[in-house]
Amino acid sequence: MRLIVFIFIVGFFSLGNLFGQTQEIKLDPVKVEKYLPYIKYKHSWEGDFETWKSNHKLLYTQEMWYFSESFYIKRDHFPDGGVLNEDIIYISRYESQRKENEEVIIKLPGFKDALVLIPGNKLLYKAN
Repeated sequence: MRLIVFIFIVGFFSLGNLFGQTQEIKLDPVKVEKYLPYIKYKHSWEGDFETWKSNHKLLYTQEMWYFSESFYIKRDHFPDGGVLNEDIIYISRYESQRKENEEVIIKLPGFKDALVLIPGNKLLYKAN
């Protein structure tokens, strides 16, 4: 009986953490608009995107956070080049350069702005 109660309590708190995570992740609506095409493309083989999104709310929120918040643009980091339009960044492309405990600055040819990857230990979601 104690084992059943223990399993119930652990399961209850695990579900609470799962549902709570969605509420803790704040998504910027402007960034969601910019990066939504990347998630739609990623899940296009699964059929209707809206159905997938409604069936996987936590995963959608985590992935959207990854595509929109796991990096930032450092403006005017280099002396020459154009202004980087951040919505052209498909962040998964740079994942192999991410470090676990420190930011990584990436120079994109032709731009004076730098792409900065936040450390892996700060990610709310890690891409596969």
